[in-house]
Amino acid sequence: MSKEKPLYGYLLAALAALCWASGGLISQGLFSTVNIDPAVLTGARATTAFLSMTVFLLIFRRRSFVLKRPRRDLLFLVPFGMIALAGANFTYLQSIKLSGVAPAILMEYMAPLFTLIVSVALFKQKLRPGIIVGVFLALFGCAVVVGVFNRGSLTVTPVGLAWGVASAITFGLYGIMGDRGPDDIDIFSKLYYALLFNALLWNIVLGPARVFAPLLEAKTAAPILLMATVSTVLPFGAFLVALRFIDATHASVTAMLEPVSAGLAAALIFGQPLTRNLIIGGLIVLGAIALIQIAEQRSARRFPPPD
Repeated sequence: MSKEKPLYGYLLAALAALCWASGGLISQGLFSTVNIDPAVLTGARATTAFLSMTVFLLIFRRRSFVLKRPRRDLLFLVPFGMIALAGANFTYLQSIKLSGVAPAILMEYMAPLFTLIVSVALFKQKLRPGIIVGVFLALFGCAVVVGVFNRGSLTVTPVGLAWGVASAITFGLYGIMGDRGPDDIDIFSKLYYALLFNALLWNIVLGPARVFAPLLEAKTAAPILLMATVSTVLPFGAFLVALRFIDATHASVTAMLEPVSAGLAAALIFGQPLTRNLIIGGLIVLGAIALIQIAEQRSARRFPPPD
């Protein structure tokens, strides 16, 4: 796939990171104040996101309901929604509940490593030194932000670690499938049907009664609606659009701005201090993104695509 105007891709992936950060903060707040199962929260979030997207398309973009090649497209969209999207949402929330926001974010952002390995092994992506260094530099910056190197500040149980690794794999899978899926599926259609099959899965597994129960309570309905729109529809959509301009590895690394965004949001909203870890780690992640972009530009100059 030809990738043009990469700056758009990086900006969209950064927007996705900012929105996902808000979702992590909201879910952590819910887990600390309300006894809600991560699966139920995932199901309610998925269903609300699907209903919100349905209303949006009915008003602004009805043509996105139509698939050009339904049989072929559904063979991609069903696993994309039920495995990649549903898996990324659930494993991340489960990881947050077991380990907290900071460790969960760190573990989820092992995704670029998974994405890079799969892209090289299966899709013959060139393993450029700048990209390798950038991925590991971004992981290091993310680790600094969440306090890995602060003695005694980060403890993860084996079960929590397993869920964290699962979140990295499923988030990486979302990026890979979004990047490698059929090019002629409209972005809005791709997101809509992914949300549809995501919501359908949870309503089958949990039953509509459990899924809709938190949406009938004022203390949980508003946060879930916010998560469904601001930290589900918007970021997962922005990330898909970003993949039109940059590949899955680059987008996943850029999304590692999420912990930085979460820290800045906590400082602005809750008055938490801007820590040295946040500032240094954030600069490292930004440096990693810049390094990957520079490496890609140099590679493009040395090996221009054929006419």
